[in-house]
Amino acid sequence: MKSIILKRASFACAVFWLVQTGTSAEEYEAGIDYYVLDVKEDIDVKGSAPDATEKITVIEYFSYGCLACKKFEDHISKWLANKEDDVEFKREAVVFQESWAMLAKAYYTAVKLDVLDAVHIPMFEAIHEEKRAMHEPKNIEQLFKDEAQIDSKVFRETFYEDDTIVEEIVDIHEKAQSMRIKRTPSVVVDGKFLVNTQTAQSRKRIFLIVDFLITKVRTERNNDGANEKDLTSNPPVL
Repeated sequence: MKSIILKRASFACAVFWLVQTGTSAEEYEAGIDYYVLDVKEDIDVKGSAPDATEKITVIEYFSYGCLACKKFEDHISKWLANKEDDVEFKREAVVFQESWAMLAKAYYTAVKLDVLDAVHIPMFEAIHEEKRAMHEPKNIEQLFKDEAQIDSKVFRETFYEDDTIVEEIVDIHEKAQSMRIKRTPSVVVDGKFLVNTQTAQSRKRIFLIVDFLITKVRTERNNDGANEKDLTSNPPVL
C-alpha cells in the first residue's frame, strides 16, 4: 500500500511539473526531427567558429505567397515573446515560384524603408484574405502607402532602383539552394540545423525543436569556450 502511495505521489509530481513548464524532456533526433546542414549559412570570411558571446541566429525562410507561412506567424509571435536575449530572429524571403519574386522584392523594400512592422501582416492578409494580386507592383505600392504612409516616389525609388534588393534576393536564393531548402516555412538555427513542417510534423512543434537546438548550440559553444580556455591556461610543453 505504501509503495502505491509513493508511486502515485511521484506521478502527481511529474504531472504537476509538466503542467507548470508546459514541456517535457523530449530529445529530438537528427535526420528525423531536424536536419544537420552540410553548409554553414553565416560563416565569416576567416571561417572561425562563433564564440559563446555571439548571438544564436534563428532564421525563417518564407514567402508572403505561402499560406502556411501566414499561419505560422502566430507561432512566431508567441515564441518571440519569450525569446532569450542571446538569440536573434530574422526572416529571409525566398522565391520558389515566379509570382513570389515581386513579393520578395516587397519584403526587402519594407526592410530598406524600415516599415516592415507596418506592412508585414497586411501583406499576408491582402494575399490570402482579400485575394488581391500583390505580385503586381502597383498593389504593393498602394499597400505601402495605406499601411506605412510611404510616398509613391520614395517607394518607386527603392523598389525599382535599389539594386542591392535584387542582389539580396539572388544571394538568399543561392543560400536556400545550398541548404536544400525546398519548402516554406523553414527555420535554420545557427546556420547548422534545419527544421520545417516535414521534420516537425506540425507548425506548432517547430519551435519546440528550435528551442532544443538553441540549447544544443549554447552548450556546444560553452564547451568549446571552456576547452579553449583550458588550452590557453595550460599550454603544452614543447
